[in-house]
Amino acid sequence: MLFLFAYCGLAVVALPAGGLERGAVLVWPAAGLLVAILLHAPHRQWPEFLTLAAVGSVAAALLTGSGYAAAASMALANVLEAWFAARLLRRRKRHESELLREWLADAGAIGAVAPVAGGLVLATLLYRLAGWPWELQFARYVFAHALGIMAFFPMFSLLVGGGFAQWFVRQPAGRRFELFAFLGLIAVTTCAALWQAGLAAYLVPILASLIAICRFGMKAGSVAIFTIAVAGWGAFVAGTQVHAVLPAALSPTELADERFLQFYLALAVLCLQPLAGHITQNRRLASALRERGQASTAVELSLQAKDFAIAESQGMYRLLAENMSDIVIKTDHAGYILYASPSAERLGEFHPIELIGRHVLDLIHPSYGASFQSEFDEVIGGSVAASAWTEFLGFSNAGLERWFDTRIRGWRDRESTGDRKIAGTIITMRSIEERKALEQQLFAAILTDPLTNLTNRRAFNSMLQYHLEAPIDGCLAIFDIDDFRSINREYGHEVGDKVLTTVARLLRSLMRKDDIISRIGGERFAVLLSGANPDQAEALCQRVVMTLADISGPEGLGGPKTTVSAGVARIRGSLDETMKRADSAVVIAKAKGRNRLEMATNGRQRWSPGQVPWIEDGS
Repeated sequence: MLFLFAYCGLAVVALPAGGLERGAVLVWPAAGLLVAILLHAPHRQWPEFLTLAAVGSVAAALLTGSGYAAAASMALANVLEAWFAARLLRRRKRHESELLREWLADAGAIGAVAPVAGGLVLATLLYRLAGWPWELQFARYVFAHALGIMAFFPMFSLLVGGGFAQWFVRQPAGRRFELFAFLGLIAVTTCAALWQAGLAAYLVPILASLIAICRFGMKAGSVAIFTIAVAGWGAFVAGTQVHAVLPAALSPTELADERFLQFYLALAVLCLQPLAGHITQNRRLASALRERGQASTAVELSLQAKDFAIAESQGMYRLLAENMSDIVIKTDHAGYILYASPSAERLGEFHPIELIGRHVLDLIHPSYGASFQSEFDEVIGGSVAASAWTEFLGFSNAGLERWFDTRIRGWRDRESTGDRKIAGTIITMRSIEERKALEQQLFAAILTDPLTNLTNRRAFNSMLQYHLEAPIDGCLAIFDIDDFRSINREYGHEVGDKVLTTVARLLRSLMRKDDIISRIGGERFAVLLSGANPDQAEALCQRVVMTLADISGPEGLGGPKTTVSAGVARIRGSLDETMKRADSAVVIAKAKGRNRLEMATNGRQRWSPGQVPWIEDGS
């Protein structure tokens, strides 16, 4: 609901009194808020936020008297525009070394493509429903929304993602005061420039913003543009002297004031945002060079040569950081992510820029959260210089699990901490998915019969031993195929293999779903019937013996006539004793003519009159 009130409030303030037909929208900050929310929210929450934005658009349009046609058109256009912008930002791959191309791509997505898509929808609907001029509404929408996203989205993104709060808290008190002083200067000079009649004053806010960016970096650039936009917007609403500095042909019209201010805000965005990114990127590279050896082994080795010129070192760092297979993440003292290498996309549905401001535990599976936090705290506390390589289970936005070898090292901030305490960590994550997959395959090969895909004797003995030690009451059944050697001699081993797989499928279909079925020898199968008493076990196993005799042979499944002899014993005593009792029952069954079931002599538990053995058919 807080988002709904914020979005509706921004929309109401932006719309002209009397509705869209009474005037133009100078800038639409609500679009920047909505795109920032979508970019930081999981996909499953997008319908909720888009619905709230549509409700806010309708409410704002009706409150300002725009009418139902304008309200419906605005809601649809605003939702489509925000969805389009967020999808473009999320799907695009990022390469931080190509800074200008990065910014141009983002500007094209959220400052051109998305507003044009929304403008087409709004202008077409208003033309069809209310007969409003198509070209005028399209141009007004595109200019206002492009400015709204470009000027307000970076700041809203920092606020929503928590990046601005974390950055501001880390600043010393003196630097915070200095930042506020710059922002005040920018706001005052912006208002003063719009309330006077000379062109020179319009350069002062830009110059103040440039100084703030050089002092504080990229986040200060976003705040400076936000300040210029808000101050200019407020000055425009209060009344300006823009017409005094425009050509005579334009100065009498209110449209001239509006277009000039939109041009001025666009110029501020186009000048300040790329410069802020460029300065920040250079600072990151310089910091990485000072802290060489902490990002990864590859970067560590490449930066040992102290004779490299600074430009060559920066180029080498970019090349390694973008092409290395290891994921490198830099966090602050609390564990919030400050930087993620491009290889972070291997985490799945994550772009590096999306990770900035999130906590590193968001990437670790909850079952490993405590152990990871313990190693993190040891490094932050200075107990160890670096943790050992440790296996952790991580997961992506979509919940996909991935295994990583992870190592944590501390880094020290030379600029803001004079005592050289550890300011954060460098975490190197190396994917071990292939190794884990191989381990699982090897484990399965050790414990699985390759022909029938049942567990083998080794696995069966382990599970039987577990039943004995728990203890878990139940019965053990052994099935031995009658005259199996004769089948191999007469029909061949290929037919013999088919007989084995047929018996395995039959056991799976007739036994309960929780029963453990294994192939423990050439033609011998064993079943652990957990919780079954002898009468239940007898009924289940007797059904297997009779069914196999009925369905096998040329008139049934084809192939030779196949039967089994079976023996059942209670799970008691030791593993060897239990197996011997079941084996003895099988021997007796074969001695009595095969194709039958025998119960171990001391294994039966008779039921009182009136009780019926229970059978669960789990297929």
